[in-house]
Formats: sequence, C-alpha cells, structure tokens
Amino acid sequence: MKILVVCQNYFPENFLINEIAPMLVNAGHDVSVLTGLPNYPQGKVPKEYRFLRRRKEEINGVKVKRCFEIGRGNGALTLMLNYASFALSSSLKALFMREKFDLVLSYQLSPITMALPAVIYKKRKKVPMFLYCLDLWPASALTVVGEGNPIYKGAAKLSQYLYAQADKIAVTSEPFVDYLHTVCKVPTEKLVYIPQHANGSLLESDLTSEEEQQKIFMFAGNLGKAQSLDTVIDAAVLLKERTDFQIHLVGDGSELQNLKQKTKDAALEDKIIFPGRFKPEEMGEQYKKADVLLLTLAGDSAVGDTLPGKLQTYMTVGKPILAAINGAAVNVLADADCGKSVPAGDSEGLADLMKEYLDNPAQFSACGENAKIYFSENFTSEVFMNRLTNELKALVEKEES
Repeated sequence: MKILVVCQNYFPENFLINEIAPMLVNAGHDVSVLTGLPNYPQGKVPKEYRFLRRRKEEINGVKVKRCFEIGRGNGALTLMLNYASFALSSSLKALFMREKFDLVLSYQLSPITMALPAVIYKKRKKVPMFLYCLDLWPASALTVVGEGNPIYKGAAKLSQYLYAQADKIAVTSEPFVDYLHTVCKVPTEKLVYIPQHANGSLLESDLTSEEEQQKIFMFAGNLGKAQSLDTVIDAAVLLKERTDFQIHLVGDGSELQNLKQKTKDAALEDKIIFPGRFKPEEMGEQYKKADVLLLTLAGDSAVGDTLPGKLQTYMTVGKPILAAINGAAVNVLADADCGKSVPAGDSEGLADLMKEYLDNPAQFSACGENAKIYFSENFTSEVFMNRLTNELKALVEKEES
C-alpha cells in the first residue's frame, strides 16, 4: 500500500508515530508523512528547520513532508497560533498535493484540527481515510473551557464533522467507543479498538532497584495539567512524617514550575525530586532507581477514561504500578494483576496505597512479572502492527471492490 500519514508531530518530536511509520515501511509499504516543524515540547522551532530548510527529508525509509507552523511557545496565545498555523498550511499542502496514495492515515493527537488535511486529501483524491484517535475531542476542550463556551461548541461541531469523514476510526481506549458514538454520532460499526503499543526494549533488562534506604515512587512523562500530579503531591503531604520514601517526577511539561512551587510551599523538597527530562534511551537508568511506578490522570472529563500509553511503557519496566485514575486503565491493571488503583484525584487513596506498599512490599512482589507477561500478550509492536495493517488492508480492499 501507498500510505499518507498526517500528524502535526513527528521526529525528532517523541511520539509513537515515529515507530509506526518505519514499521509500515519495513512491512513493505510506501509511506509518506505530512507533518509540521519540530517544536514540541521546547516551544521553538530549531534553527535547522527555519527559513524553508529541511522541508523534505527521508527518515528511516519514511518520506517526510513538513509544513510551516508557528512554535507553540509557552502561552495560550502562541499555542493557539501553533495549532491554527499547522491546520492552515497542511490543509493547503493537502489541497494541492499531486501524489496519489491508496489511503490516508490520520494519527490524531491534540488538537482535532490536525485531522483536517487528511479529510481534504481524502475528498480530493477519493481515497479511504483511517483515523487513529489518541486524544478524544471535543472532550479535551473541556480542560480549557466549559460546555457552554462558544469555543467548546465550535470544537464539538468540528469534531463531529471530522470524525464523520473517516471511513474507519481506531480508538486507543474502549470507553472512547461509547463517547464517539453518543457525543459525536459515529456509527459503532466504524469504530475499532486498537490499543497503543510500547517499545519492549526494557523487557529483558534487569531494572531491580539498588536503593535500600528509601523506596522510590516514580512518575515519568509529561508533567502537564491532564496528568493531575497535584494528586501525587497531596498524597506526599499525607505521608510527610515518614522518612522511608522519595517521589521522583521525571520529565518536563507545562505544570513543572507550578509543581515545584507547590512542593516548596509544602516543605517537601526532600521528598519530591525533579530529575528533569531524559531521552528515551536514557530512561532505563531512571527506571532502575524506582521501586514503584505512579500513574495519575485527571478524571474530570471523558479524556480521563483513556488508556494512557504510559501504562504500556510502565509494564515493560517490571515494577508495581500504583494509580489514581479512571476508565480503561483500571481494568487493565486489574486484569494484569500488576498493581492497584484508586479513582482519579483521590490523593488520600493514593497515599493509602503508597503506605500499603511501604509497610509490606512483599505483597507486590509478583506485580512486575505479571506486567511483563500481560504486555507481551497485548501491547507489543507485533500485536499492534497486525491489528493496524489488517484494518488498513481491509479498508483499501473495500474501496477497490
């Protein structure tokens, strides 16, 4: 198949599409990616991509076509300009693109507008469109505005329109099926569940913690509002008198400075550590320090029902997972028997789980191996690619018949 992938983010930005596109190439497909200029998460476009430079690249066999976009910066205004500039420039690119593909694959992160060029190309060239929904809209807009806000109402109408244009939609979390059907009026027969994969390179690594004096609870990833990391800090406040643990919040994001300030205000600077952001290949050394991995997500909208890709990565590490989360992740943790969870935002419940581990870590001894087994059966790249390519082929064959 000749596949056009549309996604605002691509290498060197760190998203799983960087692995998916080359895997499609390795499977014998001709793959091009229509994307923007790298600027996530730092907010600025690197010098080597400015002034029309490196607009076309080939990376790991993937032909990359880059469109203009304004760097996301550090504020709401520049972020909106970032979204709008990519939506406009990529839509124009799709409108005048001569090359013919068998299928267009929209790898839909946030915002939903990044699916617009895929719709335009589909309509122009009359090819099927497959949308892989990783971020739920218009639910994601509720993290910024209320349901009565005109911005939300506009996002809802646009989301309904864009989802309706896709011939097939894959979702990363089973609760997304009900949401897209009820809120966005997507017929259930157009929806399929394909959970994200994760890199399994850590599965065979010995990441046993060598720290004996204190137990380390670790959260690794984006430190943003949606991750609800206030829940972790509030849990630490409840355990403040204990001297047998630390919490490491590894990563970077929009809430980093707020989290540091909240930690300082609570006099928890000896308990909560911010090691910084690391490249994926450097994370093994960080995970090795951890005894337990923490998973939190805001639960104030349908977005909180997602199965975060972080969970799959955590499973490869082979450590117990303690979570304050709703939705699909709760079921996976229970099915895999690799940790325990409390509802999203429940800092007291999370503190109780942490205390339970600190008082009796032996009861969690099987969690790490259970996680690896479940991952190997459900979340490897091989399992993911079989599901994805089967759906893509079926869509193309249906169009040709």
